[in-house]
Amino acid sequence: MFRKNKAQIWVETVVYTLIGLSVIAIILSMALPQIEKSKDKALIEQTVTALNVLDKKISEVEQAPGNSRVVEFLISKGKLEISPTGSTDGLIRYTLEDTKLELSEIGEEIKQGNIILKTEKMPARFKITLTMNYPNLNITNKNVGIKTLQAGTTPYKIVIENKETSSTQENTNIEFSII
Repeated sequence: MFRKNKAQIWVETVVYTLIGLSVIAIILSMALPQIEKSKDKALIEQTVTALNVLDKKISEVEQAPGNSRVVEFLISKGKLEISPTGSTDGLIRYTLEDTKLELSEIGEEIKQGNIILKTEKMPARFKITLTMNYPNLNITNKNVGIKTLQAGTTPYKIVIENKETSSTQENTNIEFSII
């Protein structure tokens, strides 16, 4: 009789442990996507702030020939593209792909200052792009066409320099380089 009670205690312990682990797994499966969405939303907010700083520095550099500024830009997820004038109208675009965050209505462009935010539907997730367009500037990249900055642990140092040589030019020539 004593052995029967002892075996029953072990069976109950195993069953209750399995039930507890199942409940934890269910809670995690519901909570982790929400945590991921919150992280991506915070990342987009930080990127908008960083792009606004970059835009401010571009405006400062535009004021006088020979003027230059250095901006540190950390990309923890996604990529930043600096497209020179000619291939496009001179764009700076941040792209965050494969996210569960639906930040805005699909396909609609939302303008926040000089930043245009757009959410696109991917097969299973979403793609968020933040774009700054500079049609009045002649944007160039040192020695390359489109410069793509990938996610990394150290911040990029972006040098923005006004390369204008005369005041008769139609558009100001702004050159980007990475050091």
